[in-house]
Amino acid sequence: MIDEAIFALYMLVLLGIGIWTYTRAKTVEEFFVAGRRLKTWLATATIAATWIGGGITIGVAAKAYAGKGISLWATTLGLGSTLILVGLFYAKPLRKMKLLTLADFFSERFGGKKGLSGTVGFILALAYIFAITAQIVAGARLIQVVLGWDYKTAAIVSGLIVTFYTILGGLWSVSLTDFIQLILVFVGVFGALIIGINAVGFEATVTKAEELGLLDFGKIILAFDFWALFIVFALGDIPAPDLMQRIFGSDSEKTAQISSLLGGISYYVMGILALLLGSIAAVKFPNLSDPELALPMLVKSMLPAGISGLALAGLMAAVMSNADSMLLAPGTLIAKNIYRDIINPQASDEDVLKVSRISLLVIGIFALILSTTRSGIVEWLYLAWDVIFATAFFPLTLGLWWDKTTYKGAFAGVVGGGIARIILEALTLSGAISQWWVASLGAPLISLVLTIALSFTSE
Repeated sequence: MIDEAIFALYMLVLLGIGIWTYTRAKTVEEFFVAGRRLKTWLATATIAATWIGGGITIGVAAKAYAGKGISLWATTLGLGSTLILVGLFYAKPLRKMKLLTLADFFSERFGGKKGLSGTVGFILALAYIFAITAQIVAGARLIQVVLGWDYKTAAIVSGLIVTFYTILGGLWSVSLTDFIQLILVFVGVFGALIIGINAVGFEATVTKAEELGLLDFGKIILAFDFWALFIVFALGDIPAPDLMQRIFGSDSEKTAQISSLLGGISYYVMGILALLLGSIAAVKFPNLSDPELALPMLVKSMLPAGISGLALAGLMAAVMSNADSMLLAPGTLIAKNIYRDIINPQASDEDVLKVSRISLLVIGIFALILSTTRSGIVEWLYLAWDVIFATAFFPLTLGLWWDKTTYKGAFAGVVGGGIARIILEALTLSGAISQWWVASLGAPLISLVLTIALSFTSE
């Protein structure tokens, strides 16, 4: 009973922070980028917490349990490398532009034209519905184990809680809860790891990881699927709007860079911890029908009362810190880049905030509905990053670092990449294309070619 009480108290604290920060977010800049005053400690915490979600904890532990080493390492190394690459090449120049959303880059870069930024905003918002769905699924898995509810009820509760407190406070609410949640995440995960290894032994844990093929690095790094997945994760999430909100909200260019680099390192660490926890779960519970229940079951059954509640709250913190960030990003894109920039250029801050909150509610409910149709955590994340990679990565990168990039070239890259991704996906589903990576890597390459070709021809 004490575990359930701790878990419920944590959820109430989240809602309380959302209510308290509601009065702090009165302007668009406050709501979207926390007034651009995130210090290094808070920016690092919110970037790390944004990345360390259900995908790297519950999702990667599930991959470890199921012996899917290629997917496990591609996820861990790929998404961790995203933050390293952003810190090295993107954080400083983008923070210097003082943008509100990532889509604003395209209007600023190409003489104030709003059509491309609105298009990018729509595509990124659409892609992030899939990413939010992944976190709602992860939260539902935890609620299932802690409270014993059926999956659909748990998904509804998980989705409603994260939607509510994100709507209230914007990035201030999200950043403050992220800081608290990051602490809970590491306390919970390290606590579960220490007690788990004490119960089964470190040697047995490593032996199980080897049996599952998780440490067969020679085979993994030579696998084409590993590198294909790595590229999709590492490059596809660079234009992630939730990450960029934290870059824009940092109090300086240096803070933006350092925070991203530290976030990447923390992600690598969490991936290794999740691998070990999944291996321990495979020793203790060898016959689970659903690998995504491995980590929650491990925590619930092996830790003493009270501590297990804290650890489960830590796992829920990982889910919620990721979900709130993913939910906030598309709401701001719709309100700023579609509503204010295109539909109603005279809109006041109050109008934009109202539209943003309504958008958050609609997106949250839609993602909640999707979460009841399919329960694969990493699969939903992969779908989101795939769409972003196909449309936004090369137009953003070339627009930032290649002076000859033109508006028409970037527009062709965004739209052409998206259309190519849809066509290639349809061909894959029909059986005309047998390899998954053709669509995942082919569409971004088409985006690259179109961006360069149209830039040369429209100079």
